[in-house]
Amino acid sequence: QRQPLGVVSLAALVLPLGHIGAARILFVFAFDMNSQCSLLTPYMQALLDRGHQLTLIHAFSNLLSINSVHLLFIISFIQQTELTYDESWGLTKWDEVLSIRNFMVKVNLNVLVNAEVQKLMRSNISYDLMVVEPSHTDALFGLAAHFNATLIGLATCGGDWNLDSLVGHSAASTFEPIMPVGFKRSIGVLDRFYNWMLIAEEWMIHKLIFLPEIRAVHDHFFGHLSQSFDEIRHNFSLILLNQHFSLFDARPNVPSLIEVGGLHVPKKRPQMPPDLARFIEDSPHGVILMALGMELRSSDLSAETLSIILDTFAALPQRIIWKFEGNKRPNTSGNIFMDQWLPQQAILAHPNVRLFICHGGMLGILEAAYYGKPVLGMPLFFDQIRNVDKMREAGAAVAMDIHKLTRRDFESAIRQLLDQPKYSHNAQVLSQRFRDQPMHPLDTAVYWTEYIIRHKGAPYMKVSPSNMKVLDYYGLENLLMIVARLGVIFAIVIYVIHKLL
Repeated sequence: QRQPLGVVSLAALVLPLGHIGAARILFVFAFDMNSQCSLLTPYMQALLDRGHQLTLIHAFSNLLSINSVHLLFIISFIQQTELTYDESWGLTKWDEVLSIRNFMVKVNLNVLVNAEVQKLMRSNISYDLMVVEPSHTDALFGLAAHFNATLIGLATCGGDWNLDSLVGHSAASTFEPIMPVGFKRSIGVLDRFYNWMLIAEEWMIHKLIFLPEIRAVHDHFFGHLSQSFDEIRHNFSLILLNQHFSLFDARPNVPSLIEVGGLHVPKKRPQMPPDLARFIEDSPHGVILMALGMELRSSDLSAETLSIILDTFAALPQRIIWKFEGNKRPNTSGNIFMDQWLPQQAILAHPNVRLFICHGGMLGILEAAYYGKPVLGMPLFFDQIRNVDKMREAGAAVAMDIHKLTRRDFESAIRQLLDQPKYSHNAQVLSQRFRDQPMHPLDTAVYWTEYIIRHKGAPYMKVSPSNMKVLDYYGLENLLMIVARLGVIFAIVIYVIHKLL
């Protein structure tokens, strides 16, 4: 769902704020992800509506029409090497991190070697604030120190232990891995120990494989700065997390971590083309929406998988709206509407839409939760697995492996979600609690952004990592207490046996 910033229209925000002048804000978003674009667009527009001056360094090929908005400076589209799914499937965790590291090193370099970025760095300009995607873009954090700007993050995929560490927070480190694959949600002792081992392995891989290469890039471009790489990394004044406790696990946050999941959802019900509205409204059995996101296109599915999906859809009484990219499309039955671009939120908002078949991307899952639609999730990697799992735990989703899809299982899952009222009911309950917030998430994001500006980075909100003791970080005091108690019991037993013998 592509929404160029130049054509997005949002009413000016009315927030209970103190007076604040126009701030100069630098945005740095280094890779072309549709989810980032959709999340960033309304956030930037809201700040523009409040009079701030924005500079954008971006890699969004679909944001080139942003020139129609009054921005101070535009950096042209930054080409980058793509990471294909085939490169990461079936790899060990070490190999997977190596692949991600190599990709992200190129992404960071593509920004810093860009001629226009270099020209900007050589200028005497300064900024009040820099907003960056904080996940795996550590080499770019030096831009904030270079421009004497306060550093904040907009985390597209929600929180994890690494993002927590950027603001000195470690209480949630054993609950939120970077890579959710293999992470156990059970609260059993063995599962908790396994999770601790998984997090420890991630920490070691991150320190030994990922950070050294990123540090080398940073030191090459920002070696002139008085602050070290580690000091800059831990100098975030605020991170906006694209998640919410009503859907994801409740987390013990610190003041500088603010949940704004759903900020991309418009305040008014979005509209759709009349022909698409008629297609939905004229379906007596309801409508199913299928969209696999931007990273995996429906046209890239194997012929066997496409045949299974088409045959299943043809047998259903419901009408199907299918996001299908490219000009070459399969022959379909009369109940299927295909297009490469769909107003996804407008479709999900319609009451006659009964089911959302998706890959489990963060924005799609948040939209399904907001509009109260059950989900048939077919996640591929990274946060998609966790996202679908959370919907499933809420009783509003069924998960399937798209690589092991069979006609019988696919149709059974669809009919299960449509025929059993509990899924629709649970989705509505989830929607009610997700919507029940004191202000719209976009207003929350803008409020805290301007709060940081008004209070010059609000240094009193930061948590110093040096204040966290090792025992507290790893929760070792509980382990030591258990060992001590067991040790006393074991010593008593040994003493009694010794006396008896």
